[in-house]
Amino acid sequence: MPNRNGLDLETGERLHYRGALRDGDEIAVTDRRVLLVRADEVTSVPYTNVSEVTHEWIDWLLVIMSLALAAFGVYSVSENALVGLGLTAFGLWSVYRTYRDRDRIRIHTHSQAKPIDVYPEDVDRLYDELEPAIEAVREEPEPDEHGESGEPTS
Repeated sequence: MPNRNGLDLETGERLHYRGALRDGDEIAVTDRRVLLVRADEVTSVPYTNVSEVTHEWIDWLLVIMSLALAAFGVYSVSENALVGLGLTAFGLWSVYRTYRDRDRIRIHTHSQAKPIDVYPEDVDRLYDELEPAIEAVREEPEPDEHGESGEPTS
């Protein structure tokens, strides 16, 4: 059972997963929301506000463009050594930076234009816990204006 300390969970709220992010913060998955635990605050995102969750292993377009820039820099060294070395260094730095941002989980919400990006240490386990939790909330019937579920009674 994951550690519940410092999460301010509601009574009866089940904690499915709690794991570390590569930047030192933490993420927690409950049965109703995802919590981002930073040094100074806890951000709660209810699943009813989540529109999509995606996992991107790496940005291949940026990797290809960066490698092409580095290759062009190597090719240009014979014409102008300073510019060629600069292009090569910038291309390789861009490849490193892109690799550092690998395994990104993006949480798209209805209320924010920009998605929430997290870089978990154990991306497969987080994604395996997050997707079913969101689907379970989406499958629940919507309450009507009296607060009752839309299911017929027998």
